[in-house]
Amino acid sequence: LGSDFFYYTSGSNPKILIHTGTHGDEWEVIGLVEQVLRKMRHHLPSFMFVPMVTPSGVAKRTRVNNRKLDLNRKFFDDSDDPEILANMKILKEKKFDLFVSIHEDPLETNYYLYDVGYGKTVNKLVLDHNQILKKRGIGLLNGVDDESDPHLGYLFVEGYKKFVHPENYPDDGTISAWVLNRRIAKDYLLPEIPGKANLETKKYIVESFFEEVVQKMMLK
Repeated sequence: LGSDFFYYTSGSNPKILIHTGTHGDEWEVIGLVEQVLRKMRHHLPSFMFVPMVTPSGVAKRTRVNNRKLDLNRKFFDDSDDPEILANMKILKEKKFDLFVSIHEDPLETNYYLYDVGYGKTVNKLVLDHNQILKKRGIGLLNGVDDESDPHLGYLFVEGYKKFVHPENYPDDGTISAWVLNRRIAKDYLLPEIPGKANLETKKYIVESFFEEVVQKMMLK
C-alpha cells in the first residue's frame, strides 16, 4: 500500500471504521483520536483506524494531497491516485456497522456533525452529546456549514444535520458516498471539530464523542 499509508485493526472482524487526516490541514485531531483509541480499545468493538487518509496532505498540512486532489471530492473507482487506491483496497469486501470520520473546520469556533445513513431516525445519542458540549460552554453551529463549497451549504440546527442516503445514489466523489453506496458501512458520522478551539477543548470533544456516542451506539 506504500510506505506512507498505514492503518491499524484492533481485531479480526472490525465493526467500526475510523478515519482522520482526510484533509491534511485537519491534522491536530489525529493524535487526539489515537489517544482515545488507546484508552478505549478494550471498551469498543473491534475497529479499523486509518490515521492519515492522505499522508502526503498531512505531511504538508494542506487540504489537498501531493497531486492537488481533495480525497473527499475525488473518491472514484477510476482514480489513479495512489492514496485513493490504497484506501479503497483496505475497504473492499469489508462490512462495518459504523463509519466515523473525524474532521476539523479550520475557520470554525462552533462544533457540528453530519449524520448520514439509510435510516430516517435522528441519532438521539448525538443530540444528547451536543447538549453535553453546550453545557460545557462549547458552541454549536446554528447556520450554514460552508456556502462557498458547491458540495456543502447545509443548514445546521444545534450542531446537527441528518441526511437520509438515497437508494441508487451515484458516487459523488465523497468517501461517505462510496462507502454507503457499497454497503461497506450502515451508518456514517462526521464530527467537525472547531479548528479555532484550543487543544483542551478539542480533546474533550473527541473523548466525549467516543464515550457518549460511539461506545453507546455499539452497545445497542
